[in-house]
Amino acid sequence: MHRWIRIAGGTILVLGLISTSPTRAQDVVGSSVRLTMPFELISGFLIVVDGQIGNQRVMRFILDTGATSSVIDAKVADRLRLPRSAGKVMTFDRRIPVHWMEISEFRVGPVVAKALRVMVIDLARYSRYGKDVDGVVGLDMLTRSEHLSIDYDRRILRFQVANGPPDERAPLRGFKIPIVVQGAALQLLVDTGLQGIVLYRDRVRKQLPTMRTEGEPKEVVESGLRATEVGLPGMRIGGSDQVRVVFLIDGPGQGDLPGVDGILGAASLHAKRIDFDFTHMVLRCQ
Repeated sequence: MHRWIRIAGGTILVLGLISTSPTRAQDVVGSSVRLTMPFELISGFLIVVDGQIGNQRVMRFILDTGATSSVIDAKVADRLRLPRSAGKVMTFDRRIPVHWMEISEFRVGPVVAKALRVMVIDLARYSRYGKDVDGVVGLDMLTRSEHLSIDYDRRILRFQVANGPPDERAPLRGFKIPIVVQGAALQLLVDTGLQGIVLYRDRVRKQLPTMRTEGEPKEVVESGLRATEVGLPGMRIGGSDQVRVVFLIDGPGQGDLPGVDGILGAASLHAKRIDFDFTHMVLRCQ
C-alpha cells in the first residue's frame, strides 16, 4: 500500500485558453470547452501536474480525488507569508492538526479559483512523495470542472469546463464504486492518491461477519498508518471474483465518511482511462 497522505475533511474564474500550465484547446461542444494537459505518473499510480499559485513560479501538485480540500506544502506557505488559522482534518483513521490559509488564486490547467482556502501541511513529514511536490489538488478544485478524464496510456488529463461565466461548482463529494466481497455489497471511494485497496475492518465485519482471508496476515506501517495486509478471496470489482491483496484498518468515527466501507486506489481498476463526470456524479472506466 502506498499513499501520499490521506486528507478528508470564493469566486471561481475559468480562463480557458489562458494558462501558464501547458494546456491546449481540444474543441468546443455546446456551452463547454474541452482542454488537455500532460501529467507525470509516479510509481505507477500517483498523478503529478503543473499548477500555479498567484504569480509564483509553476509548481508540482499531486492530483487527488480522495482529498476534499487542496493542500500546499509548508515551505510554499512560508514564501507566501499569509495569515494562517489552526484546525484538524480526517486522515484514514484519525484526525491530525493542520493550518488553513486563503490564497488569492490557484490554477491547474484550465481551472482557476480565486480566494481559495487551502490546507498547509509539511508533506514530507507524512509521505515519501511529499518532498518532491509543492501541494495537492483536491476536489475543491477538480469539481470546478464539469468533467475530468485521466488517460493513463497517453499521460494526458482532459478537462471539460463551462464556456463563459461558471455556474456554482458541484458539491464536494467523492466518487463511490460498488463492489462485492464474498457476497456482501460494499461501497468504496475511488482515490487517485492511493495504490491498493484499503477496507475499514469494523464496517466490513458488520456486512460480512464471517469474512474469509488467505495467507498469513502481515502487519504493515505506511506513512504512519498501521494496517493488516491479507489476501481476500471472492472480491468482485466489475468482473469475476478474484483474490485481491487488501489492507484492513480501523475505520473512522461513526459520523465520518458515512456509507463508505473503504478506499479503492484508482490504479486497482487497471483502466486505460477513467472519466469523472462531476455534473452527473458518474464514473466510467475503459
